[in-house]
Amino acid sequence: MNNVKEHSPRDIFIADMVLILVSFIWGAGIPLSAVLARGITPLWAIALRMLFAALFLVILFPKRILRATKYDWATASIQTAILTSVFIFMTFGLIYSTASKQAFIGGLNVIMVPFFVWLLYKKPPRPWIFLGAFITTAGLLTMGFTPGMEFNFGDLLSFFMAVSYGLQVMGAGYCSRRVEPVTLVAIHIIMLAVVLTAIALLFEPIPDMRSFSPKIWGALLCVSLLNTILCFILQFKAQKITPETHAAVIFSLEGLFGYGLAVIFGQDPFHLQGAIGGLIIILGMIITESENVIKEKALNLFGNN
Repeated sequence: MNNVKEHSPRDIFIADMVLILVSFIWGAGIPLSAVLARGITPLWAIALRMLFAALFLVILFPKRILRATKYDWATASIQTAILTSVFIFMTFGLIYSTASKQAFIGGLNVIMVPFFVWLLYKKPPRPWIFLGAFITTAGLLTMGFTPGMEFNFGDLLSFFMAVSYGLQVMGAGYCSRRVEPVTLVAIHIIMLAVVLTAIALLFEPIPDMRSFSPKIWGALLCVSLLNTILCFILQFKAQKITPETHAAVIFSLEGLFGYGLAVIFGQDPFHLQGAIGGLIIILGMIITESENVIKEKALNLFGNN
């Protein structure tokens, strides 16, 4: 049994729209991450992001944190472990690979999640979920693949990042149905800040924060408040309702939003290949969302009889 409460198609649709907003904010945060990368070493950029987020969460939700039970902390540690692996594989993967290849490989988590759901809940997702995931993956391939692309050790680490990211989507749904979402976000970010700071201390010199420019401070505040606190709260609240398979397909929009905004603001040139890939991704999401339409029509047709 998956221990998932049945929600109405309308509730699932609203939750999916919230996840689209999360994907947009994450996609818009890609340029901010680029700003941090130019001024802070990779591990410290992630560690400081989580440290600031943890500080704000302690200020905003002290009672929730103090009231968290041992069960809450134990459940939140699942997400902490998974996200730690995501960030580690992402950071070290970029040492040997490129950001574009990592984005392409990382997006493959979309097709992994339906199989993870099948393994965890012992129930295969419906056929159109697999179809939507496969089409979305094809869109990602179209956007990210270039002829002559070679794969190396960094790409293997990026593949492990994709697996970990797929598990994060699974963990978000599993944990948010067992721990109140805001509490879950607060305590798992606190643990994540401690773990990532310890790792950064091991591998990189401590940055001189006095040398940070206003642009770096601004980027740090934005990714801490918006891309971390706000987005994780919205993600966990939404994934308490919507299936993990929906979330995985929707999160593939992050790269599309990032690419679209980069083109609009003149940071990247327009490519027909990227536009076609984006349209294919949107088609995959529409097919996934058709589950809600089918359920709604079935309820209207048979529910009144």
